[in-house]
Amino acid sequence: MKKQLRARKLLQRIMRITLLQTILTGLTLTLCYAHEAHTQGLLDRAVSVKANNVELRKVLSRIENEVSVKFVYSSTVIQPDRRVSVKAEQRKLSEVLAQILQPLDISYRVIGGQIMLTRLGAEPSSLWPTLHVEEAAERRVTGTVRDENGGTLPGVSVVLKGTQRGTTTDTDGKFALEVPDESSVLVFSFVGYSSQEVTVGTQSSLSISLVPESKALNEVVVIGYGSVKRKDLTGAVSQIDTKDIDAFPVSDVQQALRGRAPGVRVIQSSGQPGASVQVQVRGGNSFLGNNNPLYVVDGFPLTGGISFLNPSDIATMDILKDASATAIYGARGANGVVIITTRQGKEGRSRVSLDSYYGFQNAAKRFDLLNPQQYAEVANEQLTNDGKPAQFTGSDFANTDWQDEIFQTAPIQNHVLTFSGGNEKTRYSVSGNFFKQEGIILNSGTDRGSFRFGLNQNVSDRFSFSTHFVGSRFTLNNSRANNGSRGNNILSSAIVSPPTVPVRDSNGNYPNVAPYSFSPNVLQHPLLYAEILDQSKRTSLLADFSATLTILEGLTFKTLFGTEQAFDERNFYSPTTLKLSSANGNASSSFGRDVSFLNENILSYTRAFNQSTLNAVAGFTWQNQNSYDNSQGGSGFLNDILQNNNLGAAEVTNPNSSNYSEWALLSWLGRVNYSLADKFLFTVSARADGSSRFGANNKWGFFPSGAIAYKLSEEAFIKSIKAISTLKLRLSYGTTGSTTLSPFQSLNRLGVQRATFGKTDLIGYTPIALPNDNLKWETTAQFDVGLDAGLFNERLRITFDYYRKSTTDLLARVTLPGSTGFGSITTNLGEIQNAGVELGIGADIVDRAFKWDVFAQMSTNKNKVIDIGGSDIFGGGINLPFGSAINIAREGQPLGLFYGFKEDGLDEKGQIKYLDLNNDGAITNSDQTIIGNPYPDFIFSLNNNLNFKNFELNVFLEGVQGNDLFFGTGGSISNSFNSGENQLVDVYNNRWRPDSPDPNALYPKLSTTSAFRVSDRFIKNASYLRIKNVRLAYNLPITSLGVKWIQSIQLYASAQNLLTITKYPGLDPEVNTRSSTGDLRIGIDETGYPAARTLTFGLKAGF
Repeated sequence: MKKQLRARKLLQRIMRITLLQTILTGLTLTLCYAHEAHTQGLLDRAVSVKANNVELRKVLSRIENEVSVKFVYSSTVIQPDRRVSVKAEQRKLSEVLAQILQPLDISYRVIGGQIMLTRLGAEPSSLWPTLHVEEAAERRVTGTVRDENGGTLPGVSVVLKGTQRGTTTDTDGKFALEVPDESSVLVFSFVGYSSQEVTVGTQSSLSISLVPESKALNEVVVIGYGSVKRKDLTGAVSQIDTKDIDAFPVSDVQQALRGRAPGVRVIQSSGQPGASVQVQVRGGNSFLGNNNPLYVVDGFPLTGGISFLNPSDIATMDILKDASATAIYGARGANGVVIITTRQGKEGRSRVSLDSYYGFQNAAKRFDLLNPQQYAEVANEQLTNDGKPAQFTGSDFANTDWQDEIFQTAPIQNHVLTFSGGNEKTRYSVSGNFFKQEGIILNSGTDRGSFRFGLNQNVSDRFSFSTHFVGSRFTLNNSRANNGSRGNNILSSAIVSPPTVPVRDSNGNYPNVAPYSFSPNVLQHPLLYAEILDQSKRTSLLADFSATLTILEGLTFKTLFGTEQAFDERNFYSPTTLKLSSANGNASSSFGRDVSFLNENILSYTRAFNQSTLNAVAGFTWQNQNSYDNSQGGSGFLNDILQNNNLGAAEVTNPNSSNYSEWALLSWLGRVNYSLADKFLFTVSARADGSSRFGANNKWGFFPSGAIAYKLSEEAFIKSIKAISTLKLRLSYGTTGSTTLSPFQSLNRLGVQRATFGKTDLIGYTPIALPNDNLKWETTAQFDVGLDAGLFNERLRITFDYYRKSTTDLLARVTLPGSTGFGSITTNLGEIQNAGVELGIGADIVDRAFKWDVFAQMSTNKNKVIDIGGSDIFGGGINLPFGSAINIAREGQPLGLFYGFKEDGLDEKGQIKYLDLNNDGAITNSDQTIIGNPYPDFIFSLNNNLNFKNFELNVFLEGVQGNDLFFGTGGSISNSFNSGENQLVDVYNNRWRPDSPDPNALYPKLSTTSAFRVSDRFIKNASYLRIKNVRLAYNLPITSLGVKWIQSIQLYASAQNLLTITKYPGLDPEVNTRSSTGDLRIGIDETGYPAARTLTFGLKAGF
């Protein structure tokens, strides 16, 4: 019984416990189900919310008000200032939260009617502990890295500063990284770009734009057969920002150099599209050869210019100016060296870029000429003064503005399409370009089509190769507007033709525009000149292949093979209606070919040890060129149907002519750069050149140079000055040469002679030049001292240089006595000196949301002839009414000064008086003297870049101060009507009149006896200040639009030559119509084709 009782009690206890557990379990389950039901009911509530780019906290607040729920979160964890977009109409709360929070990596949990937000992946056990843990937990930062053009950058290194933690951007330039707190600093670095440090702060999404190293202190500068960081430069080198090259439309990339670098002057022979451009680096060194610098494109030294290049294809442009930098190019470095690197492909996804613009041009200025009534009055007065009857008796005559007839609003367009991309092994870049510019004068213009391809291939860690190809087709329609006088070309004819003559007669034909007895005999109808065919075409090819082998660590060998080829053709036809030298049309056709081959072999060695760095280069190069041309022509055609397409139809055919020439250059070169403690820098370079162009006794030349630089900013006493970031002194000296001489000048040359004896035509060869076995290079020795400074953490950057260079053994043609049987001989004679100062200042004035940076430059160059054998040398003559030389080379004076008579007012008869300088009682050529200087006191420019949000504004001003121009056009239109041309209104208002004689009148008596001489009357101040370019751009916010396949879109408008402030009376103070002739004719304006005012609208896009 007792055992049964104990068992019963035990069973009852178990049953009570089980029942309690069952009740508790049921209660727990009920509560759980109730909680889940409540949670589910909360998440099932309907929500209507609409937000576009609104902060997350504001969107959550709207939801709280609508569904009566409370969100609990840590601001540090979820970053509620991030912006979101959502559009929901009566949708479940759970769906809306998923749409909003998932892209932000935010999870949520419903607790007690509240929704707690946490970082995705966190699983807190309670609210407050969770918040505590989240505050201390790491955050996830994401972002996108872009380049300077808005394109994404793959492979950028992103490192948490002070740690080894980091990542790299993906193919879309995106990254994600965990950081501990708001004070975390991320370091972004990529090859070719300046490293950038960014404090994370409260941001969770970053947008980073890396700046190319070309804007940083450690930018890489190409110096010829190598490169060096700017901070380690020992020579004078200027680097042109490619954005400046691309800033405004030009037909020749050389035009974009104007005002961009200290010491570089750009001289245009004409404002006509496609006209030749002369670039001078630190003045001119020669008066026989040209003074253009050597151009090197992708390592290939060109034998000509760079007009075939598309400016958008240029990645870097470095201008080497002192001997330390140019001596590595030896006999071709005297005029400076411009090194151009074309754009290369980058690692990452393929990219497509488009740059397209279209615009309009018009004449910025016209001459203020006589109207028909004034013209008639002036003509009658001139005839009366000369004792002849008046020509005009009424006022019934035409009212023609001939400038309106030849000037036009001309379109300009340019389109560039580029494909690029690659990976760590292969990088490529392909581009195509079409450029077309019509001229503001009828029948003028140019167009260019080009194609470029570049490939870089890393075969292995030790071997790589690259190849480049540029092909272009250039067409120039020449209006023949330059160097005209008294109506012998289209521009001259338009400004001197009588306004009393109609454009067409009653039959619709062109009338005679020289109907009066006093009209110039060369005057032709201006629109007839517009019918002249004068078209030149050039096909250019530049190709190279190079291979680089790493032999040992730090020791590499590079070999390059390349070719430059140009094929020229020119077609000319003057119609039968234009009565020039031929009464019935004139035609010609010519073809030319220049082919150059190059091989370079360069050994480079780099080693760093202790506190020193050594870089050495040694090499052997060979280059040659052969040239061929032929031409044929004729005159006297029945009609203009065939033009020059059948020269056999000419009544008189000219003998065919052809020429062939060839030269070769063999060179050894070397350079050593040594850095000691990153404080003292030393450079020694030398080149030995052997050229076939020179005499047998002087085939080889040796050109050494040396330079030192001292980084004072590495000294402790300078480091203590916080305002100074960098400070470096430079000193260099060296020699370079010039090989601009045509081939065969040192040889005894033979020419073809024809003679007729009786009825027999004979052909023979006769000597035409004496040999000169001692003919050699022009040698330029140059000294340079410079200072580079950076202040206030490089916000202010200053470069200063003083140079002095002396060119000896000048090439000249010396006149020989008639007894020799030869007119002249080419020899080395004399010395020219150039000295000057260069100053460049760059500053980041404002660097916040609004950015403003400027670059200003100023340079002077004083030129002086030291020795030319004791005799004066004169430049060639110009057109009538002058016909004589204007420029002179004289010892002790600048090269090419203006030479002529000085005026002394008017006499009692209204005739010009000239100073009798030798007091012999007569005005003769002995009374001529220096009357003007074509060289400026200084040249200057100011470039402004302003950025605010998505807007960019560039304003570029440039100018010249203190130079004179010879106003040759004034010989026709300010000549007191002595040849019947139309005149400036100023002549009408300020002429000497018989009825009120004024000895102080500006213009003499209207008479054919009022003859002009080359005098200071025509020397005009050509100083000017010009707003060269204004460009406004807007970058569309592509990221906010969510279009992934478009990287960037920029819309822009630009205007060129907006305003020119000058006292010069001509159409354009920049034009120098004789600058391309290669002789002493400097600073002459003979009806120069003026530069156009241009307005363009464009689009740049990246995909």
